[in-house]
Amino acid sequence: MSGPFEFSTVVAYWDVDREQRMTLGGVFKLLQEAAIKHADQFGLGTKAMATRGESWVLNRLATAIHRYPRYEEKLKVVTWSAGITGFRGYRELRVYSGRELLVTASTLWLYVNLSTKSLTRVPAELAAQFPAGSTTDIFRPDLDKLRLKPPAAGSTTVPVSLRYSDFDGNGHLNNTAYFDCLQTALARAGHTACPAHIEMQFLKEVLPSVDQIEVALEPGAGAVAFGLSGAGELRAQGAVSPGQIKVG
Repeated sequence: MSGPFEFSTVVAYWDVDREQRMTLGGVFKLLQEAAIKHADQFGLGTKAMATRGESWVLNRLATAIHRYPRYEEKLKVVTWSAGITGFRGYRELRVYSGRELLVTASTLWLYVNLSTKSLTRVPAELAAQFPAGSTTDIFRPDLDKLRLKPPAAGSTTVPVSLRYSDFDGNGHLNNTAYFDCLQTALARAGHTACPAHIEMQFLKEVLPSVDQIEVALEPGAGAVAFGLSGAGELRAQGAVSPGQIKVG
């Protein structure tokens, strides 16, 4: 098995909003599922978590959503590894409706030991057999250098409660739940709930003992800076912007 991995799906009713558009969290569930399914084929996904006590954690991403898919729309999700270096893994993802490109994303993942919570090198034998796809068709080749600033002190803050289902098998807040919290905060604060461009850097995990996320929002020139905090600590930060987007 080599090259891109892909799977087909249909937008389910539980993943759409009141306008029958896929939610922000729903979009990132697709991307996460593709990454896990691909990694599982080579022993570097959930199998590594079960057998080696190791797992990938998402460190940062840059995403362009050209159009939010709608209820019952047929989708194809495509992903490939852009390389593994030490404890870093680079992954590209695309979502299509027919030939229409809906979502483009570059992601950076870190490989960690779950018991020590420390970075660990991907085992050489697994890295060697993991196929790398195109290293030229990269959405954000500068992702390694992406540095984002949190909102300024005193920015509007929206509290969002966490649920039991927001936490995953790694024992922390699932990546997709961050986007549910962000979209909820954007809507409640009067910003677009369907941003076209999202950049995020994950800073510190959120454990099940945290029951609420505070989302700080600071509007700027063409973008909204955001920070997600829990139990008084900043957990993730980034920026969203509307850009040129079709919402179906």
